[in-house]
Amino acid sequence: MKLAYDEAGHGECVVLIHGHPFSRSLWQPQVAALQEQFRVLAPDLRGFGDSPVTPGLVTMREYAADIEGLLDELGITRAAVVGLSMGGLVTMELAVSQPERYWAVGLVATTAQPPTPGERVIRMERADAVERDGMGVLVDYMHAGLYGPACPLAVRQRIDAMMLAASPAGAAAALRGRAGRPDYQPALARLDIPAFVCAGSADPWSDQAVTAEITACLKRPELLVIEGAGHLPNLEAESNFNQALLGFLRAHAPS
Repeated sequence: MKLAYDEAGHGECVVLIHGHPFSRSLWQPQVAALQEQFRVLAPDLRGFGDSPVTPGLVTMREYAADIEGLLDELGITRAAVVGLSMGGLVTMELAVSQPERYWAVGLVATTAQPPTPGERVIRMERADAVERDGMGVLVDYMHAGLYGPACPLAVRQRIDAMMLAASPAGAAAALRGRAGRPDYQPALARLDIPAFVCAGSADPWSDQAVTAEITACLKRPELLVIEGAGHLPNLEAESNFNQALLGFLRAHAPS
């Protein structure tokens, strides 16, 4: 699968993986902040942005394999990889599959837990509704918890437009893939890679308990909780997030 992507900067590679139902433009502030010191790749996952759509169901492993293919195509043998929400699941797939390839990981507003049986049913039903009725179904649901109370209006408007522009078939395929995701906790516990873990204190999905379970699994976690931010701390608290991520990457870069 050929992915669309943005590339900027030089040096050690950092891959930024967006969440669902977003696109690579989610990371524009981070590409700008990191490119002075790193080679930054921000791909569109399969079914999102400018990448081709696979209808039906796409697993987290398939998304990860697409990223591995992109790195192979570009001759990149080592990288840091940072993912937000569903992008965090893809990041975990990458790191546990080829731990020797990644010198650091970033897990932002995500979870290592598998869905409950009830959550699986809800995700599958929501996927069918998105295919049938369009992205408005998913945007309405996302509004239940996506934004923190102080999220700037400009961020809300940009993200709403990004979600509404997404392919319903691509978004539905991802929902079905997430419904079948594994429990990543045992695999994370075997990793010995520096890990930047970030969450917003106002995120109802990746809340304190979910984030604590991630850090408890990891051998080398560095936790940042951004007060008042929701599910998009990279945009709601852009300066704080960028400063922390840059410091983490500088500290652990191989060269």
